[in-house]
Amino acid sequence: MLGDMPERPSENRAAVISDPRALRALAHAGRAKILERLTVYGPATATECAEEVGMSPSACSYHLRLLQRYGFVTEAHDEERTDGRERLWKAVVTSWRSEASDDTDPQTMQSIDMALARVLLAGSDERVLAWVDQSAQEDPQWHRASLISNGTIAASAEELKALQDQIQELLRPYRLDDRRPQDLPAGTRLVHAAVRLIPTPGPDSAPGSA
Repeated sequence: MLGDMPERPSENRAAVISDPRALRALAHAGRAKILERLTVYGPATATECAEEVGMSPSACSYHLRLLQRYGFVTEAHDEERTDGRERLWKAVVTSWRSEASDDTDPQTMQSIDMALARVLLAGSDERVLAWVDQSAQEDPQWHRASLISNGTIAASAEELKALQDQIQELLRPYRLDDRRPQDLPAGTRLVHAAVRLIPTPGPDSAPGSA
């Protein structure tokens, strides 16, 4: 499926999430995979999602209803895709960020953010390792174009934020949301792009910062 360019959902939107219950709904590996399936590849039934995420259709139906409760997905209406026996679902939220409201306990939000980060990182690691395992069978040009890099830089918090902004701006023209299928070059594939900029523990951990 990696080589098939999807028809993107038409009503997706970015969201700011301040409800801890909604964040908890996302902090689940299965639900995160279901939402990604709908976001990237478009509407699907619970059975179709089950084939992608390795769950039973009944389990996917439960998780889809929970995602619907917090506004991440909704029912799609496409007479050509359904026969009335199974619901068709589509993603409503294409991207999101968490932001604590004034009446939310900061520690609660932090613990949920940590759990959610672990789910997202585990999913990212799974994709990268899958590529490593199969890369020997891939076209050499894709092998040369891929990147797995690990290094250390020295930066202040302000510099790191500026670097983050530069990377986001560099990736922006290639985001799936911003590219029409008819404009994509021949041979285009979906690419998992994960960027990690994590400071080492301690406020003064750079060499020479005594």
